[in-house]
Amino acid sequence: MDFTEDPEHRVIREAVREICARFPDEYWAELDQSHTFPWEFYQAMARGGWIGVAIPAEFGGGGGGITEASIVLEEVAASGACMNGASSIHLSIFGMHPVVRHGSDELKRKYLPRVATGELHVAFGVTEPDAGLDSTAIRTKAERDGGGYRVTGRKVWTSKALESERVLLLTRTTPAGECARRTDGLTLFLAPLRDPAVTIRPIPKLGRNAVASCEVSYDGLYVDEGDRVGGEGQGFRCLLDGLNAERVLIAAEALGTGRAALRRATAYARERTVFGREARLLKIAPIPQEMVLNYLAEHVLGLPRSY
Repeated sequence: MDFTEDPEHRVIREAVREICARFPDEYWAELDQSHTFPWEFYQAMARGGWIGVAIPAEFGGGGGGITEASIVLEEVAASGACMNGASSIHLSIFGMHPVVRHGSDELKRKYLPRVATGELHVAFGVTEPDAGLDSTAIRTKAERDGGGYRVTGRKVWTSKALESERVLLLTRTTPAGECARRTDGLTLFLAPLRDPAVTIRPIPKLGRNAVASCEVSYDGLYVDEGDRVGGEGQGFRCLLDGLNAERVLIAAEALGTGRAALRRATAYARERTVFGREARLLKIAPIPQEMVLNYLAEHVLGLPRSY
């Protein structure tokens, strides 16, 4: 397998690095401490066209795929922005893929161009207090009401709910007991968030505080049928086109965060002094390569000792 990076992908990395370099550690530390959304960073990424990197060109995006999206998010995290930076743009970059794949032409024309430019912020409403990772156990329900639906229920850990105009919202339209499979009877909407029927409360947490995670309550929220993503009862299958890709993107963000941590750790090790001397163990007492390989073979690979 050839792991040589495509020249176009190197260009993406360099361009994203150039933008991220304008936002040093102090910027992110201040926003995390003050619980303030990184508007300047978000707008810079939008102006560069990176918010819409994976949205089809016909809707104003870059026409890229999950590889391009992963590169963007890895470089954002690696810059030191880590999850505060990645989470501010994550869902807009690839989370709208269920809409791209399953939304009506009208729905795509209505929303995707605004997502691509960064004008429209979107959130992701799936997790519930009593459902957790089991999305089929959700209780938020959507009931038919004229030309649309009324949504009632509660979601938790909805990131960016405070800033977003719309939410990709998973609901149950048919009780699980009436379905042949638990994955049936779920319906996905691109629902409004700025509505009197919606109450948003930030959840206190220990980190990544520049992007709030919220509890969102829906008390009879009206959602037009035209804002449904895919067919009624087919929401779980539509959702997978976003969830499966999200795993890859989060892995890329973790890789970028690891690069940032390693860079800072090595810089600190080079600069630190103890008792007036440089604390460079490898310089004072170098470890031979053979010793390192023997350790890895025995303790990581589980091979017998070679000495």
